[in-house]
Amino acid sequence: MLVLISISSEAFCRMMTLRLLQRQLGVSPSVTRNAAEGLQRVRGSFGGRLVLVDWASHSVLADRPLLGVSGIAVRDRTIVASSWIEPHLYIFESGEEVVTATHRWLNYVQSVDLLSSRSILVASAGSDLIAELTFEGELIWDWFGPEHGYSVRPDGLPAFFNRGADYRTMRTSTAEQAMHVNSALLLPDNTVLATLFHQGILISIDRKSKASRVVLDGLTKPHGVHARDGGFILSDTLGHRIILLDEDLHVCSEIVFGSHWLQDTIATSAGTYLTLENVHIDQLPEPHLRNRITEIDGKGRQLRTVDVGVNSRLFTAREIDEAHAEALTRAWGRPRKFEAWRWG
Repeated sequence: MLVLISISSEAFCRMMTLRLLQRQLGVSPSVTRNAAEGLQRVRGSFGGRLVLVDWASHSVLADRPLLGVSGIAVRDRTIVASSWIEPHLYIFESGEEVVTATHRWLNYVQSVDLLSSRSILVASAGSDLIAELTFEGELIWDWFGPEHGYSVRPDGLPAFFNRGADYRTMRTSTAEQAMHVNSALLLPDNTVLATLFHQGILISIDRKSKASRVVLDGLTKPHGVHARDGGFILSDTLGHRIILLDEDLHVCSEIVFGSHWLQDTIATSAGTYLTLENVHIDQLPEPHLRNRITEIDGKGRQLRTVDVGVNSRLFTAREIDEAHAEALTRAWGRPRKFEAWRWG
């Protein structure tokens, strides 16, 4: 099994320490809010990396630095990656970066879905937006939550919304967003599934009418809705469970999986599940706490795991084929050393 993994920060311990300091000073603890130039430089030093892993041989085949890399999508030999730090979408062909796209509404992009039309569906948490863009950054379709019933922040105040604004220049905390939409997926029937972090729900949006409905509620900080054979999968992050839905969006099973922060889960070609777990971002940095990637079966039993240390904050993963992996290895060259990763 060959897996491409996004590591959104390589200085996660520093991020947690910074958040703790901000909280002590009475400052909103988001690492993305506007700050003095010194803090902005700190934010730019968090790093980020795409990592290609041969899961069977316990080895890293290739890696590429990419600041704040968050969502990734793969189709054929094309990879699209987003960044939570920079308002850009990075497009690679066989590992070579061919274009960087942006749009003035992008802010804290959490997920990307590469469509058959060679366009990109993005979940832009910082602007409460789901949008479809071309590779050149031209807008095809948009859905702003504040225009469709999601306009209030968790503290009850109205969320900022302005179609005329350039969101790329703004730094809003997670608490200042109405939804913190963190994943969006286009279905064959032209509807969009999306996870809303603050509301703890999975919604479905009709692309034509833009009307939305709640598919699943009662979630706690959900992330990562993905397609799988026979349906869909999502992570109930602080509910500590993986939820499997059928093609009609009915829950067919749940897998209890304990972790500090269940960031994402994907179904694999082996019929198993690959989970990405992080230390909770508001957890005090402690030596025994680690982030890890774990393969589990349908009952939640651990089959294989890798401890990536506390500084590599995991975000998402995509399985790729052997030919694509070979192209990435050629394009990205020899990987840097990963001695801190402990395979079990």
